[in-house]
Formats: sequence, C-alpha cells, structure tokens
Amino acid sequence: MEPKRRTMQKAPFVFVLLLILGCVPEQKLAPENPFIIAEGGKPWIIAHGGSKALWPENTMMAFDGSAALGVDALEMDVCLTKDSILVTHHDETIDRMSDGEGKVADYTYKELLQYNFGDGFTDLDGNQPYLNAPVRITRLDSVMAKYGHFPFVIEIKDEGKIGERAADVLERLIEQYDMVNRTIIASFHDEIIEYYLKISEEQHYVSTPKKATTKLVLTSRSRTGLLHWPKAVATQVPMESSGIGIDKKRVVKSVHKHNMAIHYWTINDKDDMKDLIEIGADGLITDRPDIMIEVLEELGKL
Repeated sequence: MEPKRRTMQKAPFVFVLLLILGCVPEQKLAPENPFIIAEGGKPWIIAHGGSKALWPENTMMAFDGSAALGVDALEMDVCLTKDSILVTHHDETIDRMSDGEGKVADYTYKELLQYNFGDGFTDLDGNQPYLNAPVRITRLDSVMAKYGHFPFVIEIKDEGKIGERAADVLERLIEQYDMVNRTIIASFHDEIIEYYLKISEEQHYVSTPKKATTKLVLTSRSRTGLLHWPKAVATQVPMESSGIGIDKKRVVKSVHKHNMAIHYWTINDKDDMKDLIEIGADGLITDRPDIMIEVLEELGKL
C-alpha cells in the first residue's frame, strides 16, 4: 500500500502545478518565428555596430563594409538628437568616438555633422586612419533606405522620456520602411521595451530587456522555464553573467521552447564561435564577422 499512498500524496502537488501552467499565457509575438534557425543550420552573422572592430562603429562606412562582407543582419544602436532625429550611435555622449564632446540629445543632427565620428577608431594594426579623413554621423533612416532588405537589430540607448520619444520615432520609421518583419528592437531598459510594445500594439518584434533576460536564463537553468513567457522573439545574452555560464545547450533549448531565438554577444574568438554554433545558437553578434565567416567555412556551413 506504500506506493499507492505516495502517489496519493503527490497528486495534489501535480494538480496545483498543472493548474499554474494552465494559467500561464504563451506570450508569442510571432507564431512562426523567422529568427530561429533550423536545427544544425547556419547561425546568423550579426554585425555588431556594423562590425566595429573593422570600421568606425555605427557609421554608414561600417554598414557598407558589413554588407559587402556578406553578413546576415546589421546590429546598431540609436540615440535621439535635439531635433528628434535618430542617429546610429552607441553612447549617450559623443566624446568616445568623435572629436567633439557632450550629449547627443543636446545637439541637432546638423550640429553633429561638424564632428568626425572616425576620430575614436583604431584599426586592427593599431592605426587611426580617419583622424584626417572625417567620418560623419549616420541617420537611421539613411541606413533603412539603403539596407532595408537586411534584418536589423536596433538597440534604443536612451532611457526615460527621451527613450520613449526615441521609441515613437523608431516605430514610425519601421512602419514607413516596411521593416516590421525584419527588425528586432532591443534595449537594456525594461520600461522602454514595455513602452515600445504598447505603442506598436505588440505588432513589432522585440528582444528581452535586462530583467526579463535574467529571469529567462534563471528559469531555464532551474527547469521552470514554462512559468515565464516573455513577450519577445529573441533574447540576446553574453556567454557568462555574474559567474553563471549561459553558453549551455539547455539554455538554448529552453529559449527555443519559448518560440524565441537566442543570440550571443559579443563573440570575436574562433573557439567561442565554434562552441556556440555547436550548442545551437541562432546568431552571434560579433565585431569580427570576417572571423565568423572563416569558422563557418571550416565547419562546412558556408
């Protein structure tokens, strides 16, 4: 009778678990997720800032070079100018990459054109080739007009009210250039992603922001992932965070069970690339797409 008693004792727990699972909605933005690759397929080469180790980051020069290399997607950061134009730029200020200083939000687009955004670039040989050959800041709509046939990953860098205004402008541009089905919106700020989902009526694609990503990874490691369904088509993660290894096949499988793609950043090492391809990553965000192309050729995936 002991086995039967144990079974009866477990029954209430199983019932409660099933009840909880039945109340958790599957928050899928895309029933057929275009960003998940087939098992064993070639992961996407995602040019980080337009391959920022090879060209001045987030500039048209970088996007031109990445496209010519044959990447699968362009990753870029956007900030809002004083006159509400989205420019492809990573930092809140222009100090690091240009010969100017101050916040992007304090300049109009026309004012930013006076600065050299190749000033902070150092190439693979340690040279600074653009000190006397100015590289101008790039408007997001110019990139969309030229490369709108590529998939984009666009990270909103601004937060707060400026971040919301940036989201408003971005939502309109994606509609204008008919890029809804080819664009993933990213942000480290959970409130900006929530705002973007609201204004787009959950019709545009987003990746998980910081808190949602942390929760997704933790639940995948503890095998309670079914209790957490982010409203996202992708998650973008480092190989490790706070001493926790995220480069695990079970993490990839859990993300896929949520009908989401998983992209790892920033991956520039050959061995790391091979390991992540082996566990089934859908894409690698890299400063060195040239190296990833070599890896894929070695693995017979190109």
